[in-house]
Amino acid sequence: MRQKYAKTSTKTLDQKIDVVAQFHAHKISPRRIAYRTGINITLVNQLIDGHVHANRFNALLEKHRKNRRDQRIKQSFKLSGIAQAQLQDKIEAEYIHTIIEK
Repeated sequence: MRQKYAKTSTKTLDQKIDVVAQFHAHKISPRRIAYRTGINITLVNQLIDGHVHANRFNALLEKHRKNRRDQRIKQSFKLSGIAQAQLQDKIEAEYIHTIIEK
């Protein structure tokens, strides 16, 4: 059965690696990444599993995880007091957990 995508990707390989790393940093499932971006599911799974372009993908993944953490911390400033501190602690704990998962 042929895989159906929402669209077809016209990106270069480097751009595809970056997009997959960005989506994966936001905890989007591989099937959803392929569907939303038009990138072949096989390539998405190979990148996430570390079978191809592992060094480049991991460097970009780390960058995007850091950006996601920074974005979430910035959004937490809308809260105040204990709620803000608890949310920031949760964000940092999740970020540290993703680093340890490697």
